[in-house]
Parts: sequence; structure tokens; C-alpha cells
Amino acid sequence: MKKITLLSAAFLVSAFGFAQTETYVSETGGINDPVVYVNQNGGIEADCSLSGPGNAFENGKSCTQNLGRIVAHDFVVAADEDGLLEVINANVFIGGTGSGVNAAFVDVYVWGDAGGAPDPGNLITSELGFVPDNQVVVGTNFGFDVWDLTLDITDVALPGQSGVATSYWIGLSVEATDASNLFWENSTAGLIGAGEAYDDGGGGGFVIDNTLEGVYTFDVECEPILGVGDNLAELVSIYPNPATTRINIQVPGNIEITNVALYDVLGKNTGATLVNGSVDVSNLAQGVYILNIQSNRGTLTQKIVKR
Repeated sequence: MKKITLLSAAFLVSAFGFAQTETYVSETGGINDPVVYVNQNGGIEADCSLSGPGNAFENGKSCTQNLGRIVAHDFVVAADEDGLLEVINANVFIGGTGSGVNAAFVDVYVWGDAGGAPDPGNLITSELGFVPDNQVVVGTNFGFDVWDLTLDITDVALPGQSGVATSYWIGLSVEATDASNLFWENSTAGLIGAGEAYDDGGGGGFVIDNTLEGVYTFDVECEPILGVGDNLAELVSIYPNPATTRINIQVPGNIEITNVALYDVLGKNTGATLVNGSVDVSNLAQGVYILNIQSNRGTLTQKIVKR
């Protein structure tokens, strides 16, 4: 392993909150001497998840929350598909090497394109003050530790369109445990989408750098868009049937259940409800019932037998 160079006085000032003006990690005065603990392969993952390629901790852009700075990268949902963003991983330069300083919380943003332009536009959702589910040091450079942050956020629907791809932007603003300046890792190893969007917190909005790609993984599940001709019954799993105690209802990520009701053969609502993906029928008498499922993609009615 390479010897870690001690931080200079100038770097200490910039890294720990006295003069937080740097926008790139390479501007902090630290020595470019990368030590990689975990290989950075990058590339496209399984399903439609996406990873930005690393390059031995080449550089990073400030996304410091207390400075109002946000960095964002685009994600494209393919034509005729809907996406569901589930987990974000991002590599961030935080704190001096070995200091233990890491992320206190993260503000997460998801935007659509700005009028079709490759630029963050309408804000779709945000999750502010999110505490990372996991943080681990994956290497060092410029006198910083590089932390891989795992953010198992509330799932975000990324609706697609028929016949045309749909772009979204996923942005982060991170606060360190010591409120110091920090930087989302980026590289010139390979551009995946439109590049890196940066808001410096000065009120001028986002600026796109189409030479840089962030180091991240966006864990996204994709499903075919349910069209008019699709059969909802073929996409929704209802089991077991016959049932004795519980009926499970499983739907693709692009289908949202809005209401579930279970009726007896006389049309009386039994009062059974959907809880954590299943309906409790243990207290119902044996016989035939009608399950009605309402969703954002239509209504499904199915006969259920209770044993």
C-alpha cells in the first residue's frame, strides 16, 4: 500500500470548515496519491441499474449541504418501460484520511428533464436529512477518505413512455459529521449520459459538464409499461388460492394498488384489507369470495376460495 502523505496546513483549512471555497477535490491542496481498497469497475448492472465508472479517485465535485451545493447525474428509462429507483450508492470524499469523519445525512432529489433539455427541471420528489444505511471507506486520495454511501431511500417511481426514452436526474447534497467541505467522486473514465450537473448554491441553477461522470450505482427495477391491450390478471400474482389463512398479492413495480376489498357471494364487504402485501382471511367462513383490486393500471376481480 502506498504511503499516505500528511495533510498540508492549507488543506486542513479547506477541509475542516474555515475556508470552504473549493468546488473540486483537486483544488484543496492535498496530494494526488490514490490508495484503492475496493476496485472501481463501474458499468451497467443487472436489470436496468446503472453504475458510473471510477478512475482511481480521479477527482470530485463539492456537494456540501451547508453550502447549498448539489451534484446530479441523469438516469434514462428506456422506451416502453417504467422504472423504480430503490437504492443509491455514491462515492464521496469526506474528512481527512483516517479521521473517521463521514456523512451525517444526505438530501436526495429526483428531477425530470427541463422541457426536454438535458438539465434537471421539475422536481419530482426529495428525501431530506436521510441518514445513510451504510458507509464504508473504499480508498483515499488528496488526503481524504473516500466513503461509499448506501442510501436505501423510499422507492421513487420513474414512469416511462411508449416509444421514447425518459430522462431523470438524481441529485445529492451531503453534510459531513464535522460540517466540512466534501465532494462526490467523478471521473473522465467514460460518459454514460448527459454528464454531471452542478448547482454551486449561488442561485444560478445547474451547469452541465459533459466531460464528467459521477461514481455511483443507481439500483433501479424496470418493468414493461402496461398498455391498454395488456391483461392485468397476467401481471398480478394472487396466491394461494384456495387459501386457509392469508392471500398474498404481488404486483410489478410499475403497478400501484390503491384499494383492495373482499366480498362474499351476496356482495357484502368482509372488511378484510391489504396489509404488507397480504389479506388475512383466517377469520372468514369457508366458501367462495370475490377479491377486488383497484390499481393505477385498472381494476382486477378474481374469485377466491376459503378453505
